[in-house]
Amino acid sequence: MSTCPWMRLWMAFLMLWSVSAQAGQSDLDFALRGPSFEPGKPDPRLVTPEWIRKGITHPSDGQRFDLHIEMDQNLYDALTPLVEQYAAGNGLKVRINRGTCGTSSGPLAKKQADMAGFCCPPASYDRLPGIVFHTIGIVPTVFITHPSNPVTRITFGEVQKIYSGELREWRELSDPAAREMPGAIQPVARLHCETRPGHWREILDNKNLFFQNSLFVSSIPDMVDTVASNPHAFGWVSRWVVEKPANKKRVRWLKLDGIDPDDTRSVAEGKYPYFKVMNMTTWEGAGANPRADRLIDHLLNGADPTRDAPFIVHAHALRRHGWPFDGNELIGIPNRAMDR
Repeated sequence: MSTCPWMRLWMAFLMLWSVSAQAGQSDLDFALRGPSFEPGKPDPRLVTPEWIRKGITHPSDGQRFDLHIEMDQNLYDALTPLVEQYAAGNGLKVRINRGTCGTSSGPLAKKQADMAGFCCPPASYDRLPGIVFHTIGIVPTVFITHPSNPVTRITFGEVQKIYSGELREWRELSDPAAREMPGAIQPVARLHCETRPGHWREILDNKNLFFQNSLFVSSIPDMVDTVASNPHAFGWVSRWVVEKPANKKRVRWLKLDGIDPDDTRSVAEGKYPYFKVMNMTTWEGAGANPRADRLIDHLLNGADPTRDAPFIVHAHALRRHGWPFDGNELIGIPNRAMDR
C-alpha cells in the first residue's frame, strides 16, 4: 500500500522529533554519574546500645518546645508556613531552625531534634536506628544563566560536558540561540553534601571530575550573585530559589532536555532529570514523639505545599506515576533511561 507524500513527511518529522527528544539522555556519560538514591536500612553498628535507648533531649537554652525541628534551607520556605499553621491550630509550641542537610543531621545524631528536613536523599550514615524518612515531594533543580544570555535550552548531556570541561564555548551548544553568545562558558558549582546521593552528583560523581576552571561557591546566595553578575556564567539552584522576589529578575532558568521545570506533569512522570527531594524525619523507639507523627501525616495527607509553590510535585503525584517508595520514603525514579 502506497503512502501519500504528506504522510511520509509527517512520519519523517515524528522520527526527527523522537531522536531530538532523546538527545539529552543519549549524550550522557553514565560512567561519570553518581547514584541517585542509596536505599538501605538503619545500621545499629553506627551507634551504641545506650544511644539507641536514649530519648530526645532538646537543647538546654531555658525554652521549652513540643517539637524541635531542624530544616534544610530548601525545605524551610515551603514547609515552615504549613508547620506553623498546624502548630497554631493544635496548640503546639514549635521551634524550627533553618540550616542545611549537615546542620539537620547533627542534632539527629545527638538526639536533640524531634524532626529534621533534608533536600538530599539520605546516605548510609544518615540511617541511624530509629530514624524514619518521609518524602513530602520533589522540587526541580534549574540551570540558570544571566538574563541577557540568549540561550533558552540545554540537554543534561551538555550540562555534564560543561562541568567536565569537554564543552567550553556557548556556540558549541545545540540551542541555535547559542550562536548569538560568543565566548567561553563560566561554570559555577556548589558542591554541598558531597557524600550523599543525588543532587549535583547526578552530573559528575565527585569534585575531582569537575573542570578545574569552574568557580566553586559555598552558598546559594553566592551562586545567584555569581551568575547574576556575569553574562557568561552558568550554574544551578532549586526552582524555589528563583521564585524569591529578590532573585526573579537577576537570573533565569533554561529548559532541560526540552522540558520546562514548571511542567509538573512531566516532572511527575520522571521526564525532568534533575530535582531535590523534600525529606522529613521522625523517630521510632525511644525517640518517638506522637506529635511529630501527626505533623508528618498532616504534611503528607492534609496540607498542600503546592498551593503556594505549584512547582512542587507532591508524594501523592509521584506514587500515581510509579515512583518507588519504601514506606513513606522515595527510593528511586520510574522508567528513566538515564537513571542507574
